[in-house]
Formats: sequence, structure tokens, C-alpha cells
Amino acid sequence: MDFKNKVVIVTGASSGIGAASAVLFAKHGAKLTLIGRNEQRLEAVAKKCQDANGIPPLCLRLDLTAAGSCAAVITKTIATYDRIDVLVNCAAKMLIGSLFDDNIDTFDEMIDINLRVPYKLTHLALPYLIKTKGNIVNLHATKYTKVVHGFLPYSISKAGLERFTRFSAVELATEGVRVNAVQPGLTRTNILANLAMGEDEMQYTYEHLSNKMKILDPEEVAKMVVFVASEVCPNLNGSDIGLNGASWMI
Repeated sequence: MDFKNKVVIVTGASSGIGAASAVLFAKHGAKLTLIGRNEQRLEAVAKKCQDANGIPPLCLRLDLTAAGSCAAVITKTIATYDRIDVLVNCAAKMLIGSLFDDNIDTFDEMIDINLRVPYKLTHLALPYLIKTKGNIVNLHATKYTKVVHGFLPYSISKAGLERFTRFSAVELATEGVRVNAVQPGLTRTNILANLAMGEDEMQYTYEHLSNKMKILDPEEVAKMVVFVASEVCPNLNGSDIGLNGASWMI
């Protein structure tokens, strides 16, 4: 897989799957735009990327849900590199919410970052992706058969991203732009830690959600992300690639 002279945008690049994907893209020669909200972690990932290929990434510390942020990502990437080849929509958030809540703020927040941001970034990047015959990789959750209380807003947002992947792939196929999704199983990232759980509670949640099967490392998921974004399978389009150790079947 060769990404030399190709420009890859990775959202959620300051930790987890986004960080691991950024480093692996760099090892394959890519020029990178990295977006994250934690400046210290983002800089640490950028250093690993530069160490891998000698090319300093463009780092943007942004809240992608803020007005103008998505446009800034595309504008600054084009100003720096003059092209976009791959967009990896990895930024995501998980909050506990329910229909019994007093308001739907949690639902709105989940839809905003997990669905609206990928839609908007894709829309804004599209003219440049058409020029390069590039592609988009979305990250969304495995469709577990087990329903867990409190994850309704998150699950809806990720189901929407799955539909977005399939329908946009059909829309963009005539333009030579591929759209695919990677569905990782439960992965050891900061997403549960950000729920302010204690260590014991977090471990219980990991085991409960994964049906006591293997929890993935971000580096394994990153390999799939980079593979899907590569030209190894040029007709891979509109696909949801599951990487979950069959845990969804239990």
C-alpha cells in the first residue's frame, strides 16, 4: 500500500483509532491533516507521524461541531497541500442518554458529532476528492444484537452513519469517489474513559459490551482503515467491513 504524495485527512486523530490510523498512513508515505481537540495528544501523534515519514502533518485543534470548523479543515488542507485524496471520519463521542431524559440535548450532541460532521466534511471535500478520484472511510459501531440501556442516542447516530455510507457510495460512484465504512468491535480507546467511569466499572462495561470476547487494539483497526483507503481493492465501494471477532453474533 503506497500513499506517497497522497493527502489524508483524519478526524479524531488525537487518540484511539484515529491516532493509530494517522501513524500507519504516515508509515505508508501519506501527507496528513490531523484534527483533534486535545492539543498535547495531537502534537504527540503528529511527532510519531513525522518520525515515520519525515513529513510534518498539518495539525488543527478544533471542535468540529463549532460553526466554520469543517470548512476550516478543508480550506487549510487545500492551502497547505493543494489536494485531498482520503477523508477518514473517525471523530466520535459516546454519551449516555434515554428517552426518559428531561431534554434531547444528548441526542442532538450525538447526531452532531457522529453523523452531521462526517456528512458536512464529505460535502465540503467532495470537489477535491472528485479531482483525485479519492475515497472516504467512515468509522461506525458494530451492530450488536445485545441492547444496552443508555446507548440509544449513540446507536442511532452510528446507524445513521451506516446508511450515509451506503447511499453516498451510490451517489458518488459515477464521480469515481469510493465510500466505505469500517465497523470495529469494542476497541480499547478513550471513548468509555470519557464517560467518567471508574476503572472497575469501565472494565465491567468493556466485558459486558464485548460479550466477554476479545477487545480490539486501535492498531488492528487502523490496519483495516488504511487497507480500505488504499487502491488494493479499487472496486471496494459501499461496504461495511466488520472487524469484531464475531462478538456481534452472541
